[in-house]
Amino acid sequence: MIFVIVTFLGLVAAALVHTLVDGAPARRTRHRVVELWLLWFVAGGGALAMFGGLMHIGPYAPQIADSIGFARSPFQWEVGWADIAVGVIGLLSIWNRGSFMTAAVIAVAVLYWGDAIGHIMQWVAHDNTAPDNIWTIPTDILQPLIAVVLLILYRRGGESRA
Repeated sequence: MIFVIVTFLGLVAAALVHTLVDGAPARRTRHRVVELWLLWFVAGGGALAMFGGLMHIGPYAPQIADSIGFARSPFQWEVGWADIAVGVIGLLSIWNRGSFMTAAVIAVAVLYWGDAIGHIMQWVAHDNTAPDNIWTIPTDILQPLIAVVLLILYRRGGESRA
C-alpha cells in the first residue's frame, strides 16, 4: 500500500522538481512544462513498471502474489514481462517523442486500466480486499489518465507553436 502511494507521489515530486530546475526561465513555457510532466509519467512510470515486473518474476514473486491476494501462478511470470515491456517502451520515450510517445501512453493505458478492471473484479466478485489488490486501483486509473491528458495537451501545444 505505502509503496503504491509513495511511487505515485514520487512521480509528481520528480516532475515538479524537474520543472523548477529546468534551465533558463525562457524554457519554462507551458508546452515545456507539459512535456516534462508527460515524460515523468511515461518514462518515470516506465521505470516503476519495470521494477514491478521484476518483482513479479523475481525471488519475491510468491510474496507479491500473496500481498495482492492472488494465487501463485505461472501467469505472474507473464504479467511481470508485460510490465517490463511497457516499462522499456516508457523509458525509450525519453529519446523518441513523436508517435513513439503516443504508443507508450497507449501501452500504459491499456495495461494499467486492464489491471484496474481486474483488481476491481477481484474485489467485487471474490471479496479480495488484500492491500495490494485495493490500493493499486487508484494509481492504475490515475497514472494513465494523467498521461493521456498530458499527451493531448502536449500535442495541442506543439501544434499551436508551429
